[in-house]
Amino acid sequence: MNNAQRLKILAGSGKTVFSLKNLQSLWEVKNQTTKMIAKRMTDKGLIFRISKGYYSLSKDFNDYELANLIISPSYISLHSSFFYHKVSFQLSNTITSVALFNYQKKVKEKVFKYYAMKKNLFFNLEGINYKDNLSIACPERAILDSFYFGLLPNMDNPENINGTYLKEISFYYPKEVNKKIRRLLKKLSS
Repeated sequence: MNNAQRLKILAGSGKTVFSLKNLQSLWEVKNQTTKMIAKRMTDKGLIFRISKGYYSLSKDFNDYELANLIISPSYISLHSSFFYHKVSFQLSNTITSVALFNYQKKVKEKVFKYYAMKKNLFFNLEGINYKDNLSIACPERAILDSFYFGLLPNMDNPENINGTYLKEISFYYPKEVNKKIRRLLKKLSS
């Protein structure tokens, strides 16, 4: 297989970022061979090294897709979800996600921060959307996650929040979160 064929496989995958394991699987080669090929392709400018073990097809890759790749399974939530869904207009250099353990990684100027959630709640997929290689919380789930982690949701545009759906999915969260949701819904309706 030559580099043109490898690039065609990567482009055909629909992804913008790849781990070494992704490359190994897509190219069907051994681990050491994958590292060598990736280095050579990076040196030729055919692919770009984002960080140790992570590559992209272009310098303009999707940060949120990288966040889902660094820790898998995980989903984008909290402030990053609010920004994505235009509930908050404040751009941040920190991409926030929810996973099964706490973790933080700096990649160039971005910080990828993961908050640990209990398994039973994490694997409840209500309010998590999957599209364009992204796993991302809807704004309502991001509000619930914020309260769950003791954070205040940053909402510049609360009109994008569906109060009925927020109340409906809050059932899955602890009682303390539900109390905060009732107060928030009261505030939003006044």
